[in-house]
Amino acid sequence: MNLSVRQLRAFVLAAEHGSFSAAAAEMGVTQPGISLLIRQLEDELGLQLFHRTTRRIELTVVGREMLDSASRTLNQLGALERHAQDLHSGQQGRLSVGVIASVACSLFPPALARFQKQCPGVKLEFHEEQAAPLLERLRNGELEIGWGLYPNPQPDLLFEPLYRDPMVVVMHENHALASREHVSWSALKNHKFISASLQSGVRIYTDRAAAAAGIEIRPAHITPSLTTAIGLVRQQIGCAVLPMLPLENLNLERLVMRRLERPGIWRENGLITPKDRPLSPAAQAFVEAARVTASRYTLPEAMARQARQL
Repeated sequence: MNLSVRQLRAFVLAAEHGSFSAAAAEMGVTQPGISLLIRQLEDELGLQLFHRTTRRIELTVVGREMLDSASRTLNQLGALERHAQDLHSGQQGRLSVGVIASVACSLFPPALARFQKQCPGVKLEFHEEQAAPLLERLRNGELEIGWGLYPNPQPDLLFEPLYRDPMVVVMHENHALASREHVSWSALKNHKFISASLQSGVRIYTDRAAAAAGIEIRPAHITPSLTTAIGLVRQQIGCAVLPMLPLENLNLERLVMRRLERPGIWRENGLITPKDRPLSPAAQAFVEAARVTASRYTLPEAMARQARQL
């Protein structure tokens, strides 16, 4: 059976108006055109839908029974069309985003707020992940977009850098190195060090910089949590190398940040997407919100002054 939307619409309009000519006027076709569409529908169904006279038309018994089904079908098709249009424009749908911790507490919230204003009908699910698991979840299709780090090129992923973030050593104001304007890796080696876990981007960049300085950092304590690292530093248990970006949201009372040198560390965070999967309209809208947010983001003035000295 090969029914068309135009045939169903012609039937419903003719039944509602009780006239082929009125239905033709509403559809913007000729009366013979309406008659042809309904005749084709009757042939496909094997049913006579109208009694026809020279002066009027009237639904047959089976025509009355078919009218409700035809109307429901048109309403469902209309809803499907509207839903497709909303999906195409990014106004509906689902989106799954993975975010590293340092972005989750800084750039991501304002980007999410901007996105939700633009696409209020989209259900966005976000997952806070460490750098390595985030890439793996992108590969297996659990995430459509990742916002994180890209320390090594990946043949199956694309990376768009958005924000360049300095990494600093954070210590208590009474720490032996706190009086220095900057700290070398060789000096850092001689003090208790609090490290991120091996799957964290912070650890990847820290180990890479230490190796470039020709030393090996052996952590006294390892934690995946930025807040735990800050808590340990506050209790003078050790110092930690951390990205500056999330520090504005943490309590830094009695703590100081110092530049690392020989080498210093900067890291770029950005959007990561699978190379072989095109982005949905909702994902494209989120990408634009993230770009705008990152381009307008500024550190608090006190932290910005320190960043300019790095």
